[in-house]
Order: sequence, then C-alpha cells, then structure tokens
Amino acid sequence: MKKLRFLITLFATLFVFWGCERESLDENLLNEQTELDFKKAEKSKLQNKVIESVALMGNAVGNSYERKLQVYTPPGYKKNGEQAYPVVYLLHGFPFSEKAFIDPSTWDEWITPYLFTQEYPDFPEEGFRLWIDNLIEQGAIEPMIIVMPNSGTDPYGFSMYANSALNGNFEDFIVHDLVDYMDSRYNTIPEASGRAIIGHSQGGHAAFKFGMLYPDKFGTVASHSGLLLVDALFSLADVIAQENPNGFVGPDPTKFLTSALYAFSAAWSPNLQNPPFFVDLPFEFHEDGNLYPVPEVIGKWYQHDVFNLLDTYHADFNTLDGIYFDVGIYDELGTHLAHEPVKAKLDFYNVDYTFVQYEGGHHTHMFEQLANALQFCSNSMD
Repeated sequence: MKKLRFLITLFATLFVFWGCERESLDENLLNEQTELDFKKAEKSKLQNKVIESVALMGNAVGNSYERKLQVYTPPGYKKNGEQAYPVVYLLHGFPFSEKAFIDPSTWDEWITPYLFTQEYPDFPEEGFRLWIDNLIEQGAIEPMIIVMPNSGTDPYGFSMYANSALNGNFEDFIVHDLVDYMDSRYNTIPEASGRAIIGHSQGGHAAFKFGMLYPDKFGTVASHSGLLLVDALFSLADVIAQENPNGFVGPDPTKFLTSALYAFSAAWSPNLQNPPFFVDLPFEFHEDGNLYPVPEVIGKWYQHDVFNLLDTYHADFNTLDGIYFDVGIYDELGTHLAHEPVKAKLDFYNVDYTFVQYEGGHHTHMFEQLANALQFCSNSMD
C-alpha cells in the first residue's frame, strides 16, 4: 500500500514537472517564432510580380498583356501596417527587362563589339535591394516603394512607352494600369505628390513626357540620359545611311541606329497597311542613293517629342514638385548635346529644374546618378 502511494505520488510529481517543462518549451518556441516573424516584417523585400494590362490587350503584333514587375518594399513595410509610402516608378531603357536595374546578366547581349556599349553599368556589389536599404539607412532617401515594369516589345524592343496600334498602349499601361495596380495592392500615397517617375534612356524620355501630360499622376520626374530631342536622331541620318548601303531591309541587331529607327517607328508611326514591318520610317532612299526626310512621318514623331511638347505643356510641367535630369559628357549617342536645346527652352518658359552633367557615358554611371535622382525625388515627394 505504501509502495502504491509512493508510485502515485512519483507519477503525479513527474506529470506536473513535465507539464511545466512543456509549457516553458512551448513559450520559448512561441517567443522564437514571434522574434523570427518580427525580423521578417522588418526586412525589405524585392519581389517578382505579374500584372495583366488591359491597355496592352489586342495589340496587332501580339505583345503579351501579362507584364512582369519587380517591386521593392522598404524595411518595416509589413510591420508598419497601414502606413502609406511614396512610390517611384523606375523605367528601363535597354535592356528591355524589369530586371535591367537588378541583374547584370541582362546586359550581356548589349556589351558587344558591334554596339556602342562596351562596359557594364556600375551595379552595386551588394545588390539592388540592399543598396536601396543602405540609402535609406544613411538618410539619403526616405523609405519608399519602387516598382520596375517590363515594357519591352517583340520584335522591336523599344516601346518608347507610347500608345501604338502595332505594339500596344504602353503609355496607358504605365499611367493607368500600373498606377492603379500599385495603389490597390500596396500602401501607397495615392496622389501625384506621392508618386515620382524616373527613367533611363527611353525611360527618361517617358518620364519627362508623362510629367507634362499627366501632372495629376506624377508630381516629380527624373531623366537619366533621356532622349529629349528627336531632332538629335534625325541629325544622324548620314550614319543611318552608312549602316544601310543597300537600302532599308529591316532591323538588324548589328545596326543599332537602324534598329532604333524601326523601333521608334513602331511606337510613333505604325502603319498596319505597310507590311512586312508595318511601320512608316521618317527617312527614305531616293534613286540617287541618298537618304531624305519624309515630312508627314516626321510630323508624327514630333507629336511625341519632349522638346516640341514643351511649347504646349510647359505650364503643366512647371506645376510639378520637382524636375531633374542628367547626362554624361561622353554619352556615346550624343545625348549630352541634345540636352542643351531642351535646357534653353525650359529657361525660356521659366520652368524650374535641376540639371546635372557628369563625366561618363550613356549608362556607365547609371547607379551613381540613380542615387542622386532618388534623393531628389525623395526630397520632393510627400
């Protein structure tokens, strides 16, 4: 009997002890999980997303209406709940990829002997996400959301972010579909004062154009090596003629300016009645072998030209919270020379802007200048 009471007492003691140990163990696991969740909520994220764009549906060439995005959210975004953040729309030039600012390998096909691009951009060693994290930690920029859309076309590459019966409506894709997508799925400041648009090359062209046409959508714009003067391309007619000694036979990856001519025509002067390329070029060869302008096509191009649009929209442009643009003095495409007439016209119309010129090429200092543009936009946005 005594032995039975002893065993009962022993089992009861062990049960209580085991229960206490289990409760302590469960509490420790819960604390560890909570700490892990907290750390995850504190971290920034760079995520792949896909958007279905109504604006790109039904285009003649068959470009996909499903568009890939890269979306950066800053440290603390998840933890801070409903806190609203400003959004930067970061538009690529070439390569035609949502990863143009993230993955150096997207540039591999562009660093070739037959193109002007002979060196890679100055990608940060730590990668895009941590690079932005560091800019925030250093106080250079405020916490922000950054979205990078894919706006490439097939087969021409350049979309010029334009509405085109051939390529699809890439302007509407960015200005309407993408903005609505971000505002409906992320904690954004859904006003122009909380949005900035930054672009490189063709993206720089689009940033200025959208700033003029949609001041109710974007409050701050920044262009890096942007095509802001179409006449700069027209001035290269002799080079284009040299690339095509047998006349125009279509785009060719070994002929950058010729391929760009076809791509810009697909964006700005498409003609679905003109096979096989379905574009009207702004130049044509005559029987004497020389290249001559086609005035009616050039007139269509001017409708998209930043320099010409300023005559109509300078007052709207001047209502923006901030205008920034930069260019390298060794730009291989001569873009730095084309910026001078744009500056002169901005001055003529008393438009307030910040302009930076630096020692570099078309994309060699891309991230150095992007850091400056992000800081400018951060200081201008709510």
